[in-house]
Amino acid sequence: MNAATLLEHYAIGERDFSGIDLSWADFRQVDLSAADFWEADLSDADFSEANLAGTSFKAAKLTRANLVETTLTAADLRSTDLSDATLHAVNLQQALYDRMTRFPEGFDPAIANAYLIAPKSVLQNAILTHTDLSGADLSDADLRHANLQQAALFGVSLRQANLSAAVLQQANLQEADLQQANLSGANLTEVNLTEANLQRADLSGTTLTDADLTGANLRKANLFGADLSAATLQSATLQGAVYDSRTQFPLDYRPEQHGAYLIAPHAVLHYADLRHVSLSGADLTEADLTGANLSAADLWGANLTQANLTDANLTDANVWGADLTETNLCGATLTGTDLQVTALPDALLDTPGL
Repeated sequence: MNAATLLEHYAIGERDFSGIDLSWADFRQVDLSAADFWEADLSDADFSEANLAGTSFKAAKLTRANLVETTLTAADLRSTDLSDATLHAVNLQQALYDRMTRFPEGFDPAIANAYLIAPKSVLQNAILTHTDLSGADLSDADLRHANLQQAALFGVSLRQANLSAAVLQQANLQEADLQQANLSGANLTEVNLTEANLQRADLSGTTLTDADLTGANLRKANLFGADLSAATLQSATLQGAVYDSRTQFPLDYRPEQHGAYLIAPHAVLHYADLRHVSLSGADLTEADLTGANLSAADLWGANLTQANLTDANLTDANVWGADLTETNLCGATLTGTDLQVTALPDALLDTPGL
């Protein structure tokens, strides 16, 4: 296939040109937006002033290619070889690249407003609508306020990523790894989270209207104020998840029957397993936590006034700013817990763990 034949195929709707060899081809000023050149050899090709918006060059060779004034907005350049390419006045807004992408010496894609898809990437306010990031590793990434509406995120790793206030409406997160991810305040309307791992994820204040959580792992997730009223929770695991009076579940759904804990004043949480659970800012006034396991739990700013923590395990718990006024800590294990950062007026502290 030569360049002219490819353009004829493109004109009738064909988009998949993966693996093609068109080195030295002349594509000046053509429109090949949304085409797929995965693993294609386009070295020395002339794409000057061409429209390649949304085109995939994943793992393709563009060595020494002419990309002067070329539009590559939202193009996929992951693992692409652009070494010695001419990139004068190229438009790389919202283009994707990774650690394997090779740019000409001295070229900085971040200055061109391209997005690095990699662990710990800073992608605040990124516009990634309709983007296919399936299988990508974005663990520990900062995606606060990012727009991922209708993005393909099948099997993506977002472990410990910050997605607070992100828009994920109608995104496909099937089998995604979201362990310990921060999704607080995110829009997850109509999202596909089937078989997703949300263990210890923060879903506080999250909108999950018509979300599909079939088979999802929500163990020890924070569901404070989350709207799950129209979500599908068939076969979902909520063991150890925490919710409060603001959390909305589907009609007739009983979260406590699935092992979730209601966190509220006067709650009865005898021997509850709350290890590593985030209870930051929770109101547990006069709650009964006798024998509860709160080791490594986050109780930052929590209200535990007059709560009963007799024989509770608070090993390495974070109680910074917590209110322990008149709290019963008799017999509690407090190894590694710094009580100097909390309010303790009239607390009962007859405990060998101090």
